[in-house]
Amino acid sequence: MQKLLSRRVFRELRSNFFRYFALFLLIVLGMYIVVSIIGAAETIILGVGNAQQENRVEDGQFGVFVPLNKREIAGLEEKGVTLEQEFYLDYVLGGEAGKEQRKKKEDGLSGRPEDRTEVRIYRNREQINLISLREGTTASGRGEIVLEQHYADQHGLGLGNEITVGGRSFKLVGIGSTPDYDAAYKSMSDSSVESYAFGTAFVCKEDYDMLKAEGKSSRAEEYQYSYLLNGSMQDDELKELIRKFKLDRNQITDPYFLEILEEAEKVKNEIQEGMQKLVEGTETLETGLSGIIVNNPEIETGVEEIFANALNSTNKKLQESGLPVTLTQEQYAGQLEALIQAYGERDATLGNYLALAKHQLIQLGTFREGVKEYLAGTEQARKGAAKLSSGAAALKKEADGLVSDYFQFEYDNLTYFMPRDNNMRIGASINDVMINKYAGIAAGVIVMALFTYVISVFVIHGIEQEGSVIGALYSLGVKRKQLVLHYLILPVAVTFLGGIAGTVLGFMPCGINVQMADSLGYFSLPLLKTQYPPYLMLYGIIMPPVIAALVNYFVIGRSLKRPALSLLRMEQKRNGIKNIELGKLGFVRRFQLRQQLRELRSALTVILGMFIALLILMLGVNCYVLSRSFQVRSGEDTKYEYMYTYKYPTEEAPEGGEACYMESLKKEAYGYRLDVSLLGIDGDNPYFNIDVSEKKNEITISDAVASKFKLVEGDQLILTDDVNNQNYAFTVKDIVPYSVGLYAFLDLDAMRGLFGQEGDYYNIVLSDHALPIDEGRLYATISREDIMRSSEVFINQMRPLVMTMVSAAVLIFIVVMYLMIKVMVDRSAFSISLMKIFGYRKKEIKRLYLNGNFFLIAIGAVLCIPLSKLCMDALYPYLISNVACGIYLAFSWRIYGGIYLGILLCYLVNNQVLVGRLGKMVPAQVLKNRE
Repeated sequence: MQKLLSRRVFRELRSNFFRYFALFLLIVLGMYIVVSIIGAAETIILGVGNAQQENRVEDGQFGVFVPLNKREIAGLEEKGVTLEQEFYLDYVLGGEAGKEQRKKKEDGLSGRPEDRTEVRIYRNREQINLISLREGTTASGRGEIVLEQHYADQHGLGLGNEITVGGRSFKLVGIGSTPDYDAAYKSMSDSSVESYAFGTAFVCKEDYDMLKAEGKSSRAEEYQYSYLLNGSMQDDELKELIRKFKLDRNQITDPYFLEILEEAEKVKNEIQEGMQKLVEGTETLETGLSGIIVNNPEIETGVEEIFANALNSTNKKLQESGLPVTLTQEQYAGQLEALIQAYGERDATLGNYLALAKHQLIQLGTFREGVKEYLAGTEQARKGAAKLSSGAAALKKEADGLVSDYFQFEYDNLTYFMPRDNNMRIGASINDVMINKYAGIAAGVIVMALFTYVISVFVIHGIEQEGSVIGALYSLGVKRKQLVLHYLILPVAVTFLGGIAGTVLGFMPCGINVQMADSLGYFSLPLLKTQYPPYLMLYGIIMPPVIAALVNYFVIGRSLKRPALSLLRMEQKRNGIKNIELGKLGFVRRFQLRQQLRELRSALTVILGMFIALLILMLGVNCYVLSRSFQVRSGEDTKYEYMYTYKYPTEEAPEGGEACYMESLKKEAYGYRLDVSLLGIDGDNPYFNIDVSEKKNEITISDAVASKFKLVEGDQLILTDDVNNQNYAFTVKDIVPYSVGLYAFLDLDAMRGLFGQEGDYYNIVLSDHALPIDEGRLYATISREDIMRSSEVFINQMRPLVMTMVSAAVLIFIVVMYLMIKVMVDRSAFSISLMKIFGYRKKEIKRLYLNGNFFLIAIGAVLCIPLSKLCMDALYPYLISNVACGIYLAFSWRIYGGIYLGILLCYLVNNQVLVGRLGKMVPAQVLKNRE
């Protein structure tokens, strides 16, 4: 019996060839896209991973103020660590210099001569982050250079071309990539790769030393090391070892760094010299006072003798005058006063003498007492000076200790430390496509479930048409399992063949290579060999028929549970929903609504297909809206023309510049650690109209940060300083519009205090025009033009993906809608034929059976558009979790209106095609359905 039933499979396929062929093509398309996306992801994941091992990708890197000495390097190597010196120099090409070079035809650059580009020069590497050549050889000889592949491509450079760097001409002998610049960001704070504006290059050691000696680089040489741990320790352990290496001042050659050290040492020396002068002054005072008091006894004796002689002379005169009184040192004044009272009136001459003697002796007594007080005072002063000298010496000793503690000139040599997992340049392509891989696997199952459910609707329609035959077979003893197996054969076969075809196409160059094109054009990857993971082959070939079997087994099995008599009589299954009260609707509207209720399964399938198609469409439109919003808002939010990032700031910001202070901290989101730029600004900053709080723990964040990390006002934001292993917790005070990267804002003085900087410290200068700043003082210079060019990268990169998603969504929606509405029409073939007998014209039949679907599509679109938008907006942040940008996904009413009108247009196209199907239904159909 099973063999007999199997013959009917081919008849079913022939009679509904277009239906199954369309589904076959959809399955092929779906599996082609899914397999090619996952295959491209696996090719990049495995290929880049293998290349990283072959080219010995670093375990991490760190920067220092001065190169490590031989003893320090040897100490690390003895502990099992492998180090690679990766010093580099940046050179600017293009602009006015580039124009002059092009006149001489020395640099070989092409493309946009008005733009400045930058090349980062390394010496050839020997142990870590080795270059993977796409073509050519390494730069082993003098005058040879190897360029990063995308920079070379963007400028039309090939082997044998000449390029001028630092005024010297180099011959291009190799083009390739390195694992530490998988994503060739110029700076770690960049949000996109600009291959035209920046690239890396490699020369031999002699040429590198020559370029360094000539000093024509755009900024000072950067001292960077890469390391391999070789299982000897953890990253944090290595970091602590390096932090113990103290900076040797004698090795510092950077004049700007020396200037900073000299300024700091000048302050220290001034303090110490002042304290020394204080000590010396107190010692001199003590010595002088000690010299004075040496003669104090002689002075005191002489004063006493003068007073005693004067007193004796007065006593002698009194005796000569016959006065029986002897004056004493203690009572002379009283005694003389008594004599004046007694003899002054009687003898005027004697009275005058006595008064004069009294006056002279009182003056001498006062002088004597004054000398005594002076002598006692000098002794006290000497003792005080001794104490002052001792205190000054103690103060100097204490001050020396404080100065030594505060003015630590044994600098930590480490400028930054970055393990590989925190390096956004390394493995960026893997992180990017890893999302595609898991999203592709899930999307494949969802889309395949939709397609197989559509097939099940066809099968159920066939079962309903063949009810009498199935009833007869039941009567002859055929088991339900046999019929279920029979009706599963075609869906499983179609999906199996579609899966094979889609998988084969996905693995072909038109599949994986096409899907990798965006990644290959954006990331700097080595030559990759296409990968054919066994699980993906099984997924592409086995998953579709398995899904088809599961879906159809339950759906078909339920339809075949009806009794044989019911099937023989072609009885239609009754559903209470078809009998609902429709109110006082007109005949046409009532009929159309009843028709939709009768075909509820197909109608829901159309809605489900619309929802799936809209999810795909929303993915593409979200990509476009995000890219476009970022491009437009970058121009609107960037008020300055130039941003100068200082490595060695001057005491005062240059005239015409606005001083700011920036720290780069980390924040984790969706499993990725992203840079957040914390910018300290004044309240009257002309380039940021932001009201910042003066509190250290209150922060104003950009809406990019708010959307990326899902923050609102009042939330707590914790940022991490990886170098110092410190967390900073802030309360979000306000959210402001700013889209250029992930920025948060603090009051400038509050931020200086928070990070322990001086009151006038700055490391960022903003300006509305170019400033004459020595490049040697700078880390980087970013212009508004650079930001605008960077924002264009997103939209250029996303354009192919947007077109693919929109096209796939439209195709899926049109095909599913066409097939389902066609099934609805075919199921009504008997009624349509009967209406033709009753004299209804094709236009009237179209109005009753086709035009009613307009409301299904119109209302379904109203529900599915916002629902699919909400679902995709919830999913989209995970798809761009490794991108340091805000999430701006709001649609304008024009986009919503365009999507809605596009859905209705697809319906109208389908409707016109299905009108021809009505013409093929003849009145004779009624005679074929007799009981």
